[in-house]
Amino acid sequence: MRYIPFNEFARKLHVECESSQPISGFQIDSRQVLPGEVFFALKGERVDGHSFLFDVKSKGAIAAVVSERYLGPNFGLQLLPVQDVTKTLQVLAREEVISSQAKIIGITGSVGKTTTKEFISELLQAKYKVFKTPGNFNTKLSLPLSILNREGGEEVFVLEMGMSEPGDLTRLVSIAPPEIAIVTKVALAHSAYFEDGIEGIARGKAEIFKSAKLEKAVFFQELSKFRPFQEIGSEKITFSMEDRSADYFLLQQDERYALDERGIRTDPFELPFHEEHLLHNFLAAIATARQMKLSWDEIHARILFLKAPKMRFEKCEKKGALFFNDTYNANPESMKAAFMSLPEPQSGGKRIGVLGTMSPLGSFSKNAHEEIGRLATTYFDLLFVYGEEALPFVESFLEAKKTVEYFTDLQSLASRLDLSINPGDVVLVKGSRIMKMEKLFEML
Repeated sequence: MRYIPFNEFARKLHVECESSQPISGFQIDSRQVLPGEVFFALKGERVDGHSFLFDVKSKGAIAAVVSERYLGPNFGLQLLPVQDVTKTLQVLAREEVISSQAKIIGITGSVGKTTTKEFISELLQAKYKVFKTPGNFNTKLSLPLSILNREGGEEVFVLEMGMSEPGDLTRLVSIAPPEIAIVTKVALAHSAYFEDGIEGIARGKAEIFKSAKLEKAVFFQELSKFRPFQEIGSEKITFSMEDRSADYFLLQQDERYALDERGIRTDPFELPFHEEHLLHNFLAAIATARQMKLSWDEIHARILFLKAPKMRFEKCEKKGALFFNDTYNANPESMKAAFMSLPEPQSGGKRIGVLGTMSPLGSFSKNAHEEIGRLATTYFDLLFVYGEEALPFVESFLEAKKTVEYFTDLQSLASRLDLSINPGDVVLVKGSRIMKMEKLFEML
């Protein structure tokens, strides 16, 4: 973390003060505040940050950016009044991006954003000092916050950019305009906010290519069928594991892999994973690394350091059964990818699915859950279902005359699952973030 003198920061907000105490960080969540930090008192739909000024002071905050309409006590904090706290956060981040002169790489997509971000960051460290957004800090609030909290001196920013509704990516691009923009895949995710379904989601994701500084657009070859991807004005770089006409095509050679880069094949290499969705993310990262002038020697030297983030098809063993924790999120595309990536159980073992609601899918929810339910019957011997919207999973298994159980609380599910697993079983646990199904692993 860079240490910024408080008076220097205050002057940016047109507040004069004498204190040169170093600011140790910035926060928007009062629960995360540490001594020496500045708190942005954001007003949301359900909570108002101004209500937590006493709390942040008690945790050691030195100041708070507040609305100029706030007339309450300062609780010993230095208050920095502004017209709009959210906009101020975003403007400050935008100024940091400009002053850093770093190369901006933006990543979006319905699935694989975080893993692709991690892969790109790992590869680029062979040549550059890299800043990456932590975890899933990819919103109009968390992305600018992470930029303010970076260490400083980075040559490249690798930024995950999320989308919940139309216009989200346009706002993020205005804060940090990418020179290289990547779209992994487009699928029914957050479709509750896109009445025209996959077409609207594709249009929303393509907003990342509206960056005024865009030089190169990197995207999954299949997305070329959507008009917004056909209308990109900058150089297009495509990748695929199915279409050999893509600029970057991955092929498997026994237990090794090779890449065709615009028709020129690389030497074979090994990878620390073989799951199809991770290979897709890897291919997007390779295409990006090559646009950043990494040599194949530099790339190969870092490949074995690649690993998926936590709760993304994360393997662990319990009671002799092989578990896959894929609880970070769920939509139809990621469900299919997880099913296809599951290994065969050991002799005598069974495949158990622990599947929760996919959300938010809006008017597409029923059909999407029905489709995935039918698909699940071909992959699992036993299914545990969690969440009311996921009831079509139950109906599909009953129609297929296969064993299924439905649960409304995780503790009951965990108890039943614990009695059902045996050595040699393969268990997939997957559901949307709102379901918090990772807690199952604490209960088993």
